[in-house]
Amino acid sequence: MSLRRTVGLSLGLVLPLLTGGCGGSSGEGGQAGGASSRDASRPVVFVGFDASAPLVQALEQNKLQGIIVQNPYLMGQLGVKTLVKHLEKETVEPNISTGETLVTPDNMRQPDIASLIHPVKAENRAEASLSSTKTKKWRVMVIPKGTTHEFWMTIHAGALKAAQDLGNVEVIWQGPQKEDDRLQQIQLVQNAIAAGVDGIVLAPLDAKALVKPVEDAIAKGIPVVIIDSGLESKKIVSYVATDNYHGGVLAARRLGELLKGEGKIILLRYAVGSESTEQRERGFTDTIRSEFPKLVYLSDSEYSGATSDTAQQKSQSLVTRYRGQVDGIFCCNESSTFGMLRALEGAGMLASRR
Repeated sequence: MSLRRTVGLSLGLVLPLLTGGCGGSSGEGGQAGGASSRDASRPVVFVGFDASAPLVQALEQNKLQGIIVQNPYLMGQLGVKTLVKHLEKETVEPNISTGETLVTPDNMRQPDIASLIHPVKAENRAEASLSSTKTKKWRVMVIPKGTTHEFWMTIHAGALKAAQDLGNVEVIWQGPQKEDDRLQQIQLVQNAIAAGVDGIVLAPLDAKALVKPVEDAIAKGIPVVIIDSGLESKKIVSYVATDNYHGGVLAARRLGELLKGEGKIILLRYAVGSESTEQRERGFTDTIRSEFPKLVYLSDSEYSGATSDTAQQKSQSLVTRYRGQVDGIFCCNESSTFGMLRALEGAGMLASRR
């Protein structure tokens, strides 16, 4: 056989593999990759999670086709009220759902929806401190995952509303500045134990890393209510949260229906160990698999990180890599959605109506 014929046969076998011509999938997440016949001028369908002013504006402009919103104001209220109820020897439910809602450009002006996307917020400041004199019957420390996202500002407002309603509890609000600082959150729990607070309301950064400090608090007679994101402990008083798995289901159905069940998609995850977002991701991937089998992933293994800046950097990398191929995108929290929004805006890949 001539050298020319040998090279020709080799290229004939190799090139289809490189371009996806032999079928199958080779994307970053073990799914679809390679070239696509997608019209690169057609806007990407984009679904996110949580509300903030820029995301609501993007929804109004149809740059976002849906966001799944929680009720952090109610979550903050019920976290504190459930803890005080327990302190006063009343029975409480072990699991309390605060609801999740799909918001679209079409329903966002309904009064019940508007209250969810324009919630009350509190400034990131402590109304009391661990070192100050106790002024109420109960002193409760509320420890969020972070203090910069609007979601936590609304949790804070809800906690203060509970204190106002009850009249016999003071709320100490302290949390990490960034949502990846597990050590600082552990230290805050330890500080609460040392100060002898009456109870703790905690949104754990990590479902496993916070177990020991929480159970140390409980062993010293300080009850703990968990909000927002689960903890792998059976000793807590109650878990007050969104049904995050169902939130992921709602996002998958919105994306799948808008894409008419076919296309290439990206799932941008948030952070390893964050139970709430991991549940959303699982609800999304389970639903895509069972209800929209013709939707395939270009990427489903990348993480945005704790801030909108890291999310934007990761999103820009994905957008550059899959421009002209991606049909739909889901991001599972406020900062990842905002980071992806900025990357897609910069690339001119979103619909817009003004």
